[in-house]
Parts: sequence; structure tokens; C-alpha cells
Amino acid sequence: MKSRRMLWLIPLLCIFLVAAAAVTISVWINHFLGSEAFRKLVGAKTGQALDSEAVYSPLRWTGSSLFSDSLQVTGLPGSAVQNLQADQVRADVNWRAIFGGVWRIEKINVISLDGIFRPSPDEPREPASTSSPAFHGFASLLPTRFEIGEVDVAKANLQFRTVTGLEIASLRNSALRLHPDGASWALEGSGGVLALWKAPPLNVVSFRSRLQDNVFFLTDAQSRLGETGRISASGEFANDSKLRVEWHQVDLAPFLDPVWRSRLTGVFAGTASLTWPESGLAAGKANGNFRVTDALAQNLQLLDRVAAFTGAPQFRRMPLQEISGNFEWTQSSVQITNLVAESKGLLRLEGTCTIAAGGAVQGALRIGVTPQTLQWLPGSRERVFTVAQGGYVWTDVSVSGSLTDLREDLSSRLVAAMQDEAIYQGTQIIKKLPEAAKEGAHGVFDALVPLLK
Repeated sequence: MKSRRMLWLIPLLCIFLVAAAAVTISVWINHFLGSEAFRKLVGAKTGQALDSEAVYSPLRWTGSSLFSDSLQVTGLPGSAVQNLQADQVRADVNWRAIFGGVWRIEKINVISLDGIFRPSPDEPREPASTSSPAFHGFASLLPTRFEIGEVDVAKANLQFRTVTGLEIASLRNSALRLHPDGASWALEGSGGVLALWKAPPLNVVSFRSRLQDNVFFLTDAQSRLGETGRISASGEFANDSKLRVEWHQVDLAPFLDPVWRSRLTGVFAGTASLTWPESGLAAGKANGNFRVTDALAQNLQLLDRVAAFTGAPQFRRMPLQEISGNFEWTQSSVQITNLVAESKGLLRLEGTCTIAAGGAVQGALRIGVTPQTLQWLPGSRERVFTVAQGGYVWTDVSVSGSLTDLREDLSSRLVAAMQDEAIYQGTQIIKKLPEAAKEGAHGVFDALVPLLK
């Protein structure tokens, strides 16, 4: 009987010992997960992922979820991260993955994230020195490798700066989703406001991007400007950055100098390709094309003078069906080529124009008007608008001055043409007079010539 009892006691004792060991291990693991050593491990792994120093506030566990009130990240030399501040961080842990030798974080939720990013140098550098803390005893058997499935940020405020600290772009109040994609991290977002250097702020619809080897690739971004404007962009942000932008149905006013907002209205579309070095957009260049429709030109001195000369008041407030051209921008100037502006049945303008950084203007234009508008302008067809083509009669015009004080040579040439025509017509009349009358007419005409000039 005693031997039979012993046979029953042995399995019960084994079960008890296993249960006690499981409880002991569970208590120890819970103690370890709340320890300073584990907090430093998580910080070290975060730092390695971001090439930075990362510090979490004390960790708390609720079931399989890990909480921290804040995360502070400071970029190491050469890192694309300057600093990050995350508040209210929660991580959902897959405990079963521990037996596979990894801490598997299925999802990380962050209430708010503030970050500043900068270009990283091209030259090779030493790997980050954010080594993991060493563990002893049973702790050494636990995993030290982490895998992250997804990071969701409810509200992000991000800044992108040059190496000199100049802010070239910022994203405010946007929702983000970050997840691994092979050797890179995929970043998607929606909502918020995107501000670009010297450009009106944009309302973000959505964007898709990727971060790999400290280079930020913008795969696609869709934004809105005003009530009707739609803007899309893609590019690459590194030491040598590039960006391509397309826009449609954008109100022209936010892009004009305040003086010109009362002179030209319309909606425009176009494309632009920008490139710039690590020192910033000011050292970059851009080129592209534009097309303005539903435009209205008014309060322009040149148009007012044309209206006065021709007696056609429609020149003063002139609808334009099209304004288009190509442009090339650098820090020193904007060059506009293939410029076309047309008010059908009234006027067409073609040519090139250069606008210096200080606002100085230099242009070589070709202006065509309908023959009917010149019928009351003596000498204009014979001496100024001498080329007929495409339903218009054309002349060359030089433009100078500044954006706030444009000057042109058309007015003076029209005045000179009227004077020359009056002199010519007077001479022709005299030639047809009898000899006796010619002598008296010459005297009168000679007296009038200085007045005409």
C-alpha cells in the first residue's frame, strides 16, 4: 500500500514543482519586464533603429500591453533624426514570439509625436554605439531582438531642416502609419497642414513615402490649396534633394506679389521640378511650365495707354483666355520663355521675360492687336504694327523697370508714329497745291512741326 501511495505522490509532486516553477518564472518575468534593465533594453533597441539615443519613461504593463508616458530621442552625429518626442506610447506584445527568440511588437500606438529631421552626410561613418545592456543568469536566456509590426501616430508635428538649421518643410497635425517594408520603412499619412519654404500652406489629403538608409522617398502626396486647387508631389530628400510638383485649378492670388493681386486674377495649372543641395532651397533651382485660365488683367499702365491710344476701353479691363509659358528659377532670377497671353479678338502677347531677385524686369515681347483697333491711330499700321499674321498685326515691345513700376517703349513709338504720319500727310497735301499756295503752306507747316514734336 505504501508503495502505491508513493507512485501517486511522485506525479503530483512533479506537477506541483512545475506549477511552482511556472509561477516563479512568471513572477520573475513580470518583475524583469518592469525593471530598469528591461527599460534600457527597449531604449537601446529603439536607439539602434533610429541611429539615436532613446530614453523611455518608466514602463507599465497591462496584460500584453506595454505603456510609457514618453519617449525622448536624440539623433547621433550623422543621423537623419535630430530629435523626437513621443507622448503616451502603448505597445501590444505577442508573448508567443518570445519562445522563438524575439520580442514581437504587433502594434505601437502614439498619441502625439513631435520630430525634427535633417540631412545625413554621404561619407561613411561608424555604426551607432547604442549597444544593448548585458544580462546575467536567467535574464540572459530571454530574447534581446525586437520586431515591430506597425506604428500608428494619432497626431504628428514634423519639421524638415537643412544642415544649417533652416526649415524647408513642416507637417502639422497629421495622422501617420509606419511599418517595415523589406530593408526600409513605409510611412503613410493623412490630414494635417504641409508648409513648404516660401509657398502657401497646403491641406494634406494623403501621402505615401519610404525611409531607407537615411533617405526620405516621397512616393506620392495629394494636397489641396483653397477651394479648388489640387496639388500632387513626389521626390527624394537627402543631401541632394529633388521634388516634382503638379498642380491644377489653383487660385493665382497667393502666389502673386501684393501689388499684382489687384492687376491679375485667374486659376492656374502647371508642373515644376526642383533640385537643391544640403544647404537648402535657396541654393537650388527649378524649372517647369504654367498655364493660367479664366484670367483678368486690369490696372496695368501698358493696357491703359493702349486703350487711350486706340479708343478701345476694353483694353483697360481685359479678359485673358490663356497665359502660359515655361520658367526656370534660381536664387538670382526667374526666366520665363515661350510666354503667351491672349484675349481672343483683341490682343495676343508672345516673348520672353527675366525677373531678377530684387524685382527688376527685362523683357522682349511681341504684341499683336486686331487691325480694327488701330483704325483711329494714324501711322500705327505703317510705322509700328507692320506685320500681319494670324488675324493680328504685330510689333516688338521692350519691357523694363520693376514689378511695381513696369516701363515699355510702345507708347513713345506710337506717339512718334502719329507725329511722323501728320508730317507726312501735311507734306503730301502741300505737294498737291499750286506753286503760289505752296509757299504760304510751307510757312504755316514749318511753324506747326515743333508743336507736333
